[in-house]
Amino acid sequence: MKFAFEIRESDLLGRIGTLKVGGKTLETPYMFPVIHPVGQIVPTKDLARMGFGGLMTNAYIIYSRRREEALQKGIHRLLEFDGIFMTDSGGYQVLEYGNLDVGYRDVASFQSGMRAELAVTLDRPTGYPQGEVAASETVDYSFKNAKATLEEFGSSATTWIGPIQGGLFRELVGKSARSLTAAGFQFLALGSPVQIMENYMFADLVRMIMAAKKAIPYAMPLHLFGAGHPLTMSLAVALGCDTFDSASYVIFARTGRYMSRSGIMTVDTMKYLPCSCEVCARTSVKELTELDHQDRTKRLSTHNLLILKEELEACKEAISEGRLWDLVEERSMAHPRLREAFLELAKYSEDLALGTPLLKDKGLFVRSAVDLSRPELLAAARRLPRTLRLDSDEAELEPPGIHKQTTAARTRRDVYMNHPVLGPVPSELEFVYPFGQTEVANTVPAVPAEASARKLKEAGYGKVLWKGGRRMPRSRRTRRAASPSPPSSSARSR
Repeated sequence: MKFAFEIRESDLLGRIGTLKVGGKTLETPYMFPVIHPVGQIVPTKDLARMGFGGLMTNAYIIYSRRREEALQKGIHRLLEFDGIFMTDSGGYQVLEYGNLDVGYRDVASFQSGMRAELAVTLDRPTGYPQGEVAASETVDYSFKNAKATLEEFGSSATTWIGPIQGGLFRELVGKSARSLTAAGFQFLALGSPVQIMENYMFADLVRMIMAAKKAIPYAMPLHLFGAGHPLTMSLAVALGCDTFDSASYVIFARTGRYMSRSGIMTVDTMKYLPCSCEVCARTSVKELTELDHQDRTKRLSTHNLLILKEELEACKEAISEGRLWDLVEERSMAHPRLREAFLELAKYSEDLALGTPLLKDKGLFVRSAVDLSRPELLAAARRLPRTLRLDSDEAELEPPGIHKQTTAARTRRDVYMNHPVLGPVPSELEFVYPFGQTEVANTVPAVPAEASARKLKEAGYGKVLWKGGRRMPRSRRTRRAASPSPPSSSARSR
């Protein structure tokens, strides 16, 4: 099999997986650094040394400037890189400069002739702003070329990537994704996000990605074009984007822009370098500003690449620990538009639950009201009604975090803990995730004891008493303290 994608771990819609193509492998989530086939500022040997096993380049630029040499040598010898190559057909050039004087057959034949492992079929990006009629035309044009390419070149060694278009029109995005899936593509890429991200329309980006994800099988990998910003990477990963590409590392560097974990800064206005990468560890702001433009661009490009790589590693670790929601929430505090995007993401909790494990090793944090939409809590709330077994006519309600069968055991009452978010939970579930492993901020309204008592009476109990057989407290906010218990023994292993 020339192409395969295996999912190993998941959280929300993010997943750690293995992408296999042409006998080579990449671990996802993964970012393909975009390299210029003529004037690359960071040598490919340095990219390989930094740990990048796959690169992306523009087939149309090579076609225009180094066509015969590329066909003779192949893309790996041409650009001196042994890893996986993804080639873009030239769609972005269409967006920037207008139609190209090539057809799908010219580009596809050239891409497969260069022996690229992955290649995007010739498309026409929707772009922004764009009306619905024009957007629909880009969807139809891109699909027509994609289908023809797969039919004519599908047996080549190259794996073809189908480009999803439609822009801000979610119905068109869904139509594009479904059509490409039905045509037989194994790998899809969501187009036209660059201008949307440049305009900080991150909530729209969430809606675009979800429109595509809902239209394709869960196990199918999704590439996101032009997503090379450290603050949006965790958001895109959480929404199910498995690979990315970006030239942002060098585009930013050319104008002296420095990527950080909290945003983008300009070297000329900085006093310190808040990073310990191989560039920042051996230089200073003063030295960077005194370099000539070429050297400064190279060093900043290297730093920016390492920051992007570090952010992807943080995403992988968050998936593995079951804390991807927390990482996205933390990153969202860096900019108001990112916060809007996080609130938009929370609206898709039911969809995010598809890849969220029911059991986790780590406790669950509820920092704000939006965290009440966490898919773990929604899944737990759905499971709770099945756990209610009336063995007695009386129920006893206790504050969470106190596990004891005292008075209730002697009087044969059914014992419940008053979970601050979920309400009454059978005490037997105290050590089952997430019922006894939820930490809730004091600023988040807790479920009142009287509300939990009403819920138990609605379930069929004749009498509900507070801990020790006392009457229910009035308007008392109970909140869970840190659990003295270890993680649930049934939690998934690392």
